[in-house]
Amino acid sequence: MAATRQTVQSNASTNVKTSIFEKISYGMGDVACNVVFALTSGLITYFYTNVMSVSAAMVGMIMLISRIFDGISDVAIGLIMDKVHSKHGRGRAWVLWMALPYGISAVALFCLPANATAAVQAIYIFITYNLCTTVVYTALNLPYGAMAPLMTSNEQDLARINLFRMAMSPIGNMIVSAASLPIINRMGGDQAAWIKVTLIYSVVAIGLLLWCFFGTKERVNTQAAQEAEKLPASVRFGALIHNKYFLMILFASLFLAVYQTVNGTVATYYAQYVLGNNEYYSVLNLAENIPQVVVIMILAPFIKKFGKRNLVLAGAILTMVAQLTLLAVPANPAFVAAVAAIRGIGKAPLFGCVFTMMADVVNYGHWKTGVRVQALIFSAATVGQKFGGGITGAIIGQLMDKSGFTGLAQEIPSAVAMVENLYIWGTVFAWAIIIGLMLAYKLEKNYDGMIRDMENKGMLKQAD
Repeated sequence: MAATRQTVQSNASTNVKTSIFEKISYGMGDVACNVVFALTSGLITYFYTNVMSVSAAMVGMIMLISRIFDGISDVAIGLIMDKVHSKHGRGRAWVLWMALPYGISAVALFCLPANATAAVQAIYIFITYNLCTTVVYTALNLPYGAMAPLMTSNEQDLARINLFRMAMSPIGNMIVSAASLPIINRMGGDQAAWIKVTLIYSVVAIGLLLWCFFGTKERVNTQAAQEAEKLPASVRFGALIHNKYFLMILFASLFLAVYQTVNGTVATYYAQYVLGNNEYYSVLNLAENIPQVVVIMILAPFIKKFGKRNLVLAGAILTMVAQLTLLAVPANPAFVAAVAAIRGIGKAPLFGCVFTMMADVVNYGHWKTGVRVQALIFSAATVGQKFGGGITGAIIGQLMDKSGFTGLAQEIPSAVAMVENLYIWGTVFAWAIIIGLMLAYKLEKNYDGMIRDMENKGMLKQAD
């Protein structure tokens, strides 16, 4: 049994706990963010290849190159966050500033010129994809993710804020993933249908981001964080490199992105070519995400009893073992949906705990190096996610192209076999790596003593 954590003390805000309404308001931000994430991690590839007849290899290569720029933008936004000060807060202000550009850039993704040459289409995809994901989404989601530790310094309240966030975040993903194809198919399945549906999503997402902005408040600003803002970037990056637990969370985020990209991109093709109907994608998505939401909602007492790392490790093992059973029954829709439900249960601890674990890693890095680089840690962790997703998307595109993938209603056997192998073994590979990382993650064993030492040294003192 993991020891009960001592609350992180601060002079001004340790007794300030956020209300249920504020937690819900914060969670609404991730519901909105997941609208574009669901589009760009899965459905956009299907749209380009099967609706607009763009080469899968070209789409994969564009996404890989884009992820390199995306990773740079994550670090840049992290550095800018440490320098930009607004009356609305360090993270919260960006939610307001990026709300409208977020909706507009999402719609632009689907306005690809249908009759243009392949070169023009490639340029358009590159520009709009990077505008949406590299610029706008990064400038929205990264500051949003860093908001929670700025809302409270009470560790248990922080854990609950992040549980609300991660319980609510699949809602946007579920709506987009489950509803999009059935609605679009009934609207004719053409490009115009995709644009109309995305426009509706964008309007709703903008409203949810405004709810998040007006319903939350930043309260925490440690003296150490203010001091770190004045340090050269080289010193702050040096503090990251010497934080071994940050590196573990970085690679866990990377391989979580590998899983999400495989599951999001390949699942659509798996539903169409292995299960026989692309609308099964909606069923699989609901089967996976509903159990995930339920488990995250009841996760708090289990975190207190067993610890975050142990829950994440157990869930990763469950996910990998469940996925291996598809080798025996790969084409039965009911069985595949059941496996998806088990995956939802298994991945819930990582989704529910990852941002609280990042907050723990911030404290560890501060204690270990004397430098508190909160925004940079959150931004660098997202670099892992973007890089993992980009590499995976490119590999998927290249492998499907080499398999002879056509994007037609009746796919050739070699392409179907490739889809099946990617769907099963991509997930197994990603979660096997996460299991290894969690076996090496030992921070929670020494966390209480570390926090007491930081308090005794005045490292958690609030800024005036």
